[in-house]
Amino acid sequence: MAIIPIHIVDAFADRPFTGNPAAIIPNAASLTDEEMLQIAEELSMEAGFVVPPEARDADVKIRFFTQRREATFSGHVVIAAFVSLADRGFFKPTPEGLQLHQETGAGVYPVTLTAAEDGRTLVALELPQPRFGEPVAAAEVGAALHLPAEAFQIGDHRPQRVSCGFDILVAPVADRDVIRGSFRDLEMIQKLADLRGVAGLALFCPETMTSGVDFHCRYFFPGEACCEDVASGTSMGAIAAYAVANQLVPRQSHIQLRFEQGYSLGRGNQSEVVVRMLNDEIRHVELIGSGSVVMRGSFQFARKTQRAAI
Repeated sequence: MAIIPIHIVDAFADRPFTGNPAAIIPNAASLTDEEMLQIAEELSMEAGFVVPPEARDADVKIRFFTQRREATFSGHVVIAAFVSLADRGFFKPTPEGLQLHQETGAGVYPVTLTAAEDGRTLVALELPQPRFGEPVAAAEVGAALHLPAEAFQIGDHRPQRVSCGFDILVAPVADRDVIRGSFRDLEMIQKLADLRGVAGLALFCPETMTSGVDFHCRYFFPGEACCEDVASGTSMGAIAAYAVANQLVPRQSHIQLRFEQGYSLGRGNQSEVVVRMLNDEIRHVELIGSGSVVMRGSFQFARKTQRAAI
């Protein structure tokens, strides 16, 4: 009988039942790929499995599983994983920031764990370098969401493919009533994603629900068990890169942006993205967030009989 410890962590949350939940399995080296997928399916949420690193310069490796497949990277799962590891005592955050490196399917990236004054662990992780793809006609997004094309542009800025880990279609929205709408035609969103070869559609709007926030955003990812993400770190990184590249925010060497997400799903949350520039080019995109451990428990199941090595 296998007994596998597990945490459920609400990422991008300062209290339980907000933010985006993820399952974190801290000692997953003995699990097979099939068992990892089964755990993600059983919990109906994304899961992060902590295993020993293979890269020399990494302190830990995290594998990411959705309910259907393994993914190369997931921003909110990384946040949840390091909140869980700090809670279990694997790493001790410091007020100055504990410097670590995590290995993922997308590469090895720096992570900093900072002990906040209120006792929370703040996780700052560097996202994969942004890549900018082709612009997409606003009419395509409008057709998928049953709205006019002009709803998906701010000035001359229109939708574009952007990646900070995987390809996303980023679409600006000028009117807060539009971004707060109900988008239920999942088939059309799926067709748009398939046509453009992206993982999902990220909408963002400068008209926010709370003060001190730069952008309200929503991320739709058809093809999984649900369609809208409560909080997607990778999509926020892509939006930040788009906003800076298109000069929707003032350019400087250190640009700090605050995002809100999840309000349409009743799980409102906020997080920060820092964009660092050098010689007028984006060099680093860093996602910053915390989390709340909402469950500590274990999985218990019979392991399949392993065949003896020949």
